[in-house]
Amino acid sequence: MSPTHSPELVRRNFRIDLFAAICAGLWTAVLVGFMPVVVRRMGGTTFDVALVVAAPFIGHLLSPIWIWLLSGLPPVRVVAAAITAARSVFLVGVLIATTPLMLGVTTLAFWVITLANIAAYTTVMAAIYPDSERGQAMAKVRVGASVASVISAAVAGVLIDAGSATAVFAAATILSLPGSIAFFWIREEHRTSAPRRRALPLIAKTVWEDRRYRQLLLANSVFGIGNLMNVTIVPLMLVDHFDAPNSFVGALGSISALTASVAYLWWGRLIDRGSSLWPTAYQNVICFATPLTYLFAPNLWFLVPLAVVQGILNAGWEITYHTVIVQVAPKGRVLDYATAQSFLVGIRGTIAPFLASFLLGILEPRYVLFAVITVMVAGIALYFRATRAYEPAVGRALAPSTEAEPAES
Repeated sequence: MSPTHSPELVRRNFRIDLFAAICAGLWTAVLVGFMPVVVRRMGGTTFDVALVVAAPFIGHLLSPIWIWLLSGLPPVRVVAAAITAARSVFLVGVLIATTPLMLGVTTLAFWVITLANIAAYTTVMAAIYPDSERGQAMAKVRVGASVASVISAAVAGVLIDAGSATAVFAAATILSLPGSIAFFWIREEHRTSAPRRRALPLIAKTVWEDRRYRQLLLANSVFGIGNLMNVTIVPLMLVDHFDAPNSFVGALGSISALTASVAYLWWGRLIDRGSSLWPTAYQNVICFATPLTYLFAPNLWFLVPLAVVQGILNAGWEITYHTVIVQVAPKGRVLDYATAQSFLVGIRGTIAPFLASFLLGILEPRYVLFAVITVMVAGIALYFRATRAYEPAVGRALAPSTEAEPAES
C-alpha cells in the first residue's frame, strides 16, 4: 500500500463510500429504470422521453461551468453537497409534477445539479484509494449499490403497477438522502489543498494539445451517439412494441443489477492488473447486443438474456469512466481531463436522444436501429485506433494525480 494511505483511513472512507452507494442504488434503479417508461405510459411524446434520456447528458454538457465555479472548494464537500441538493430538488419536483413534461423537467434539474460533482468525484477517488486497490475498492462499493438496486427495482415495478409512480419516486429519493449526507465525512489524508480554479479556455487548450486523448474523445463521441440513441428507442419499444408491464421492467432491472454485482468484482481485478482502455474497447463491441436484440426479439422474454449482458456492461462503464481518466491524465491534470470528458459526454448524450426522437418521427424503430448500428461500427473502429496509441502505457499501473491541482497560470 502506498505510504500516503493509512489502512485505517482507507477502510473508514470505504465504509462511508459503500453506505452512500447502497443508498444511491436504492434510488437510481427506480429513476433510471422507470422514469422513461412512466413518462411514456402517461402519454408523453417521443420528445418527453428524449428529454428524460438526455437529462444526465445535458448535465454533463453544463458540468464545465459548475467545475469552474466550484474549483477551489474541497472536492468531498462539492460531491456531497451537489448530490444532496439534487435529490432534494428532485423530491420536491416529483411531488408537484402533474404532466409528463414536468417529470422530464424535474429529471433534467436533478441531473444538472448532481453532475456538478462529476470531476470532483474523480479526484476524490484518485485521492482516497491507493493505486493498487482502487479498481477493486470501487468495484466492491458498486456491488453494494447493485444489490440494493436488485431489491428496489423489483419492488418498485410491483408498486408502480399497483399504485402511484409519484409515491414510489418520492420514497426512493427519501431513502437515498442519508447516503449523500454521509459523504461529507469522507477524508482525504494527503491532499494539501483544494484544486485551484483554472480558466476553461486554458483547460480546453491543455486537453486539445494531447493528441492521443483528443482521438480517444472523438472515438467516444461517435460511438456514444450511436449507443445512446438506443436508450431513447428502448423504452418506446418496451411500451409500444412489447407492451411490457412495469413489473417486467423492474425484473429486467433486477437481473441487470444482480449481474453487475458480480461483474464489478471482475472488472475491478482486471483494471488493477493494468489498463482500463482495452477493456473499454471490448465492452463497446458487446454493446451491439442491445440493438440486435431489439431488432430480432420475437417477444419480451428474449430481453432477459440481454438484461444479463447489460449488467456486465453497466458495471464496466461505471468503473472505467473514472479509471480511464486517472490512467491517461498527466499528473496534476485529472480535473482538466475529467472536465473535457464530461463536456464531450454531454454533447453526445444531448444530441443522441433528440436525433433518435427525430428519426422515430419519420421511420419505424427497427429502421432507426439499423442507423444506430452503423454509427456504432464507425465509433468502435475509431476507439480501437485510439486505444492502440496508448499501447506503450498499457502495462503500467494506474498513475493518478495525488498532488493538488496546479494554479491557473
